[in-house]
Amino acid sequence: MNTTISPQIRILAVVGLLAAVGLGASLLVFGHGSSKTATPAATTHATPRSSTQTTAVHTAPRTHSTRAKAAQAAQAAKHATKTHAAARTHAKKAKPVGFRGNRVYAILPAPLKWALAHHKVVVVSLYNPSSDVDAISVAEAHAGAIDAGAGFLLVSVLDNKVAGILTALLPGGGLLPDPGVLVYRAPGDIAVRLDGFADRASVAQAATNVITGVAGPTASAAAGPATTGTP
Repeated sequence: MNTTISPQIRILAVVGLLAAVGLGASLLVFGHGSSKTATPAATTHATPRSSTQTTAVHTAPRTHSTRAKAAQAAQAAKHATKTHAAARTHAKKAKPVGFRGNRVYAILPAPLKWALAHHKVVVVSLYNPSSDVDAISVAEAHAGAIDAGAGFLLVSVLDNKVAGILTALLPGGGLLPDPGVLVYRAPGDIAVRLDGFADRASVAQAATNVITGVAGPTASAAAGPATTGTP
């Protein structure tokens, strides 16, 4: 049997279909909107710290480390200053090893002044560097000075800076013996003069006599003051 649908029913069906389609579209739109809105809400709590806070956090340890280094450097500098001051004080108090500080005449040649400052008695060996015999005399004089415990100074008669001054200070004038030995006693007086070759024993005896204050027969010339100058 044929069923005839009235126009009113058709209109209602179309309206209902349109309503269903519109409802579905609305649900779809709202669904997308909800997902988009939820994303910022989820990430809101993950907001990073501000640059000011981060800088403050990292600056505090660095400031502490810098202060510690500065304190260490100041302590080290203070220690170095104390050490340097102590070393300078010790250097002022210390004296050269073996230096006795004997009083010597200022007008003596520098090498003899230095020797007399360290030894109360000094054996001066005079020689000519071009003479082979003088070399033997020098060796004997040096050995004799060691035996007596006296100082020793080697002087060439050709050295005007030293020999010239010693010649001018000889008691009674004259020239230096070549070879020869002069035994000086601080502050710079000639105690014994030996002209010509003198062996080890003779030099040692002469120096020993001067050290002990005994006049011996080894002196070949009268002893006298080398100078009357003041030190």
